[in-house]
Amino acid sequence: MLVPRYSEMNSRGDADLSTSVAGVPLRIPIIAANMSSVCEETMSIALGEMGGLGIIHRMCSVEREAKMVKAVHDAGQQVGFSIGVGSDWRDRMEACRRFASIVCLDVAHGHHRRVVELLAEYFQAYQDCPIVVGQIATAKAAGMFIQGIPEKYHRTVAFKTSIGGGSLCTTRIMTGFGVPTLQAISDIHEAHGHAISIIGDGGIKNSGDIVKSLAAGADAVMLGHLLAGTDEAPGNIIKANDVLYKVYRGSASFGDKALRGEETRNVEGEEALVPYKGSVQRVVSGLLDGVRSGFSYGGASSIHELQEHAEFVEITAHGFAESLPHGK
Repeated sequence: MLVPRYSEMNSRGDADLSTSVAGVPLRIPIIAANMSSVCEETMSIALGEMGGLGIIHRMCSVEREAKMVKAVHDAGQQVGFSIGVGSDWRDRMEACRRFASIVCLDVAHGHHRRVVELLAEYFQAYQDCPIVVGQIATAKAAGMFIQGIPEKYHRTVAFKTSIGGGSLCTTRIMTGFGVPTLQAISDIHEAHGHAISIIGDGGIKNSGDIVKSLAAGADAVMLGHLLAGTDEAPGNIIKANDVLYKVYRGSASFGDKALRGEETRNVEGEEALVPYKGSVQRVVSGLLDGVRSGFSYGGASSIHELQEHAEFVEITAHGFAESLPHGK
């Protein structure tokens, strides 16, 4: 938990939540995850109108991804798009980059030779396009990339962390590898936060987790589960036992692999029904209310101030239970 600090804020509304990710300015530090059941053009436009950012997934043809990216651009909003390390990454770059503000190199394990090789080509051909590299989970991984990227491009790079923290991700169970999201953010920020942007991605369940991620060093957070089930998320509303749901697919799940036309092997994600939540504007507004309250408790009027004075205290299982509503 974060330790409360003396505050002179007149209102939680005084908190300035603006930020910058790889040089791309945002009014709020929220990014829609580039997942097939979270972010397509409708989500990107809605979140962009609120000051955030949507990153279009790559679980579709190059043509379909480019069409979605252009639709967001034509609606007057910033938009990101995804590439992988496969052979079509240049095709996706050429089709999408002229409409986009940022590209996301979307891989499960970013600390990998193929990512290093791709980035070497990328910075020769696409220096003008900011990039998010993920997933990584250690300061060592971030340091390796920073050393390999020309210094003049450092401010146009962001790292997405961590590995295995998503609500439907089974990587840590399947492989035994991973680092808790908050720990990964803190480690990378402490070692390299002056040089690059950090996006906290995975395991964020509420507004308090957003505040803690920002305080630990993230410039923004990427949300999947919290935005899944909204009107703007892809997919139809399903009714079961008089309750409304939408499908939420984890990356590398059977459904995601099927969308990419891949063999359904090495599955490291699950699929689930999540309750229907209504508009994303309502969901995000509620989250931002909690985030602004968090800034007030931290005596911070900006993300920079929150990070500068953040003090964490480790709590026990009993302390966590005490943190939950228990009045009954």
